[in-house]
Amino acid sequence: MAKKVIDVSEHQGKIDWEKVKGQIDGAILRCGYGMDQTNQDDKYWSRNLSECERLGIPIGVYLYSYANTEAKAKSELAHIKRLIKGHKFQLPIFIDLEQSGTESMAKKTAQIVCDGLKSAGYTPGIYANLNWWTNYLKGVNGYRKWIAHYTSGSADKYKNGYDGWQYSSSGKVSGISGNCDMNYWYAEFESSAGGGGSSSSTPAGSTLDLVVGVMQGKYGNGDARKNALGSRYGEVQDMINHISTASASTLASEVKAGKYGNGETRKIVLGSRYNEVQKIVNGSSKKSVSAIADEVIAGKWGNGNYRKNKLQAAGYDYNAVQAEVNKKLGSGSSNSANQYYTIKSGDTLSGIAQKYGTTVKQLQNWNGIKNANVIYAGQKIRVK
Repeated sequence: MAKKVIDVSEHQGKIDWEKVKGQIDGAILRCGYGMDQTNQDDKYWSRNLSECERLGIPIGVYLYSYANTEAKAKSELAHIKRLIKGHKFQLPIFIDLEQSGTESMAKKTAQIVCDGLKSAGYTPGIYANLNWWTNYLKGVNGYRKWIAHYTSGSADKYKNGYDGWQYSSSGKVSGISGNCDMNYWYAEFESSAGGGGSSSSTPAGSTLDLVVGVMQGKYGNGDARKNALGSRYGEVQDMINHISTASASTLASEVKAGKYGNGETRKIVLGSRYNEVQKIVNGSSKKSVSAIADEVIAGKWGNGNYRKNKLQAAGYDYNAVQAEVNKKLGSGSSNSANQYYTIKSGDTLSGIAQKYGTTVKQLQNWNGIKNANVIYAGQKIRVK
């Protein structure tokens, strides 16, 4: 069963932790933000830490990153280490990656901070929203993963890919004024992890990461695997057993839901079941080239190599789809009746509709836009 974990910062003000204790299983505290400057320490870090320690509330830590250079990432690592030195934690120490303008440094920052924390004896992790995990942190493994995605679904929605899921920013907990971030936590808490060596031998990473390692022979077999995986053994072995015994159609449905990743990760995890499962995935969910081209134009498949890889992973012929996109956009043809517009920062759908003499509803229908308030810079949409 998923545990109830909150994450807090100075924005929650002075928290009555005695009231909070009975309502949660654990808390992740912000220690600060940015580089190693005392004026960037969280104003309530010391109090929140001491209160949780006094009351025996399991705790983890996060620091909000602004790093856009390696030097800044190293300074953020130093910032974290300065504030957590001498303390023990039952949840990981996370670097929070979401700041606009730092996307190109995301993977490097994660590596610098997490490897530095691991070397110091802490269990490191990365916090990011679904967009960042998909577009900027893809392929990053070996650390604990915490995802933010404010959507509905069962508590186990992200159990097989992440250690924790932040599902809401508007939770209510007695003892905290105003709103509070709420999380479902899947990973086991550590007994006591701190600098100078962790007393837990539990490996980091999502269940999927560990299954990949098992399939590659990293953790051995039998008792050797049990010892190597520690408290993670049950969840990992359950997934392996499930893959071995479940029907191909069940596995195909789970692939579509993102349970087994993409590309090589999916091939490794599914092993000998890959071909039969992928055949169902490709055959049952494929849309026409024309329909996919319309989705590409609407921005649903990204751009460049990201688009190519995503289309191929879904079983589509990239060249055929791109040719249809070019045709629809009028590339190489002068008789296309449709007109398209590339959305710029600050645009609204109502403003675009007014500019091109149409309606918001018509733009939504042409481009498959469900929410008129959610459009993205760089997205191409049909306007006539």
